[in-house]
Amino acid sequence: GLKQELFHRHKEAQQCCRPHNLPLLRAAQQREMGPGRAQPSPGAEAVEQRIREEQRMMDEKIVLELDQKVIDQQSTLEKAGVSGFYITTNPQELTLQMNLLELIRKLQQKESESEKAFS
Repeated sequence: GLKQELFHRHKEAQQCCRPHNLPLLRAAQQREMGPGRAQPSPGAEAVEQRIREEQRMMDEKIVLELDQKVIDQQSTLEKAGVSGFYITTNPQELTLQMNLLELIRKLQQKESESEKAFS
């Protein structure tokens, strides 16, 4: 996505560029994109670094969103009076809560299977 964005930005710059500056602009853009050799140019390395940094930031954002979902779930189950559920970030307590949820799911599944058998 970033490479595509860079390409579009280059194209727009070329369209707005005055004709006598075009060779200089193209040379600068070529350095930024990299010459396509085995060894990337400093500009291409900068783009790759920016991509890695944005991916890291996106990963962090996703982790924070998942953490918030866990807190929301813990809060809801605690308010509903489900034993063993409260807001915590302790990994051992989180594992216990996950196991409790799995047990509840399996019990619910067995209950629905037994209801089908008697229907």
